[in-house]
Amino acid sequence: MTATEIAKRRRAEKTAYAINSIEGVPVSEETKRLSSQWVNGELTIEQIKAELVKKYKAKTT
Repeated sequence: MTATEIAKRRRAEKTAYAINSIEGVPVSEETKRLSSQWVNGELTIEQIKAELVKKYKAKTT
């Protein structure tokens, strides 16, 4: 992963956090941890989605 790609991902992460803030939806610590791993190229978006679906689906059952 290049420094440019990491910078792009970091900007996308900050934008997503800002949108959540505007909408009044706090970002969980778990989501922040996962998104940080995505920024650094450790996880894909698909892996993050799967983790969050698993976490929140378990809470509803």
